[in-house]
Amino acid sequence: MFNRILVPLDGSPLAERAIPHAELFARIFGASIILLQVLEPTSYHENPKAVDPLIWQIRKAEADMYMQGVAFRIRENLGEEPQNIENEQQSRVEYAIREGKTAENIVDFAYSENIELLIISSHGSGGLSRWNISSVTQKVINLIYLPVLIVRAYEQLNVDEKINRYRRILLPVDGSRRAECAISAGIELARSEISGSAAPISVGEQSKLVLAAVIRPPELPIPELFPIEISQLAEKLLEATREAVDKYLYEMKERLPVECDICVVENASVTFAIQELTEQQDIDLVILCAHGFSGQVNCPYGTIARNYVEHGTKPVLIIQDVPRSHVRPTAAEVAAEKSGRR
Repeated sequence: MFNRILVPLDGSPLAERAIPHAELFARIFGASIILLQVLEPTSYHENPKAVDPLIWQIRKAEADMYMQGVAFRIRENLGEEPQNIENEQQSRVEYAIREGKTAENIVDFAYSENIELLIISSHGSGGLSRWNISSVTQKVINLIYLPVLIVRAYEQLNVDEKINRYRRILLPVDGSRRAECAISAGIELARSEISGSAAPISVGEQSKLVLAAVIRPPELPIPELFPIEISQLAEKLLEATREAVDKYLYEMKERLPVECDICVVENASVTFAIQELTEQQDIDLVILCAHGFSGQVNCPYGTIARNYVEHGTKPVLIIQDVPRSHVRPTAAEVAAEKSGRR
């Protein structure tokens, strides 16, 4: 499913918090990891002075040494033989350094190198802020149109700490075929990680999928207080919806080859309900499809996925169901192309 994984780094410990997740995915899927660091000529737009060539070469040399060290550490963590660690051509871990604008280079690199999964930290060298994801991460995920795993940089996870498995994986579904396209990734993460662990995992410790559905109360086009007939009809609709959703989730659970729990909640806000579930169910990872039953693909993510990216607190894997070739360029992209800028 994921054979080539891209992990952007910028030299900061916050960006490196994506690495343990990348190592787990590499072990599960037998994937290669490609590390990328982009060097911008000017760190601050308000100081657009010419870059000293000597300082620039020193910076490039420091970046190369840093990336070599990170790649070496990951190769050791993946259990590569010493000869493979020394010979990059036989290793599953590569690195590259590019120059220019960070977000644009990450997106272009992903497509030129046939990347199948982006694993990126929510924050990097700019540090933590009141915003849930940094501007660079926001720009990248908006244009990359690939599956992305966003790791919350404020998680208290040491860079050297290994992740052996995601214990509980939340998979919200809405009954649409689009939402169900995320199920296969959840199955592999819940099932394949067992064989990738260093020690056998007992049945009680195996990963579980939590299949969840959120039922929204019907929106009534009249103000409260509702007439008794309207209230009765609304309650009957809710009851019928509960029965249909329960049946749908139960049948799905019976079909899946992994341990599953099912959860149905009623809430006017799907995003808020998912956020509450991650806390109540002790979730380690959320998996979402980029778009759901509405099928509105004029944006990279639907409302639910977008809101969870911006307001969620757990790592989220978003399976992109729309290829980049099917997306019309935005007005900003058209203007930038005409002006010769990328």
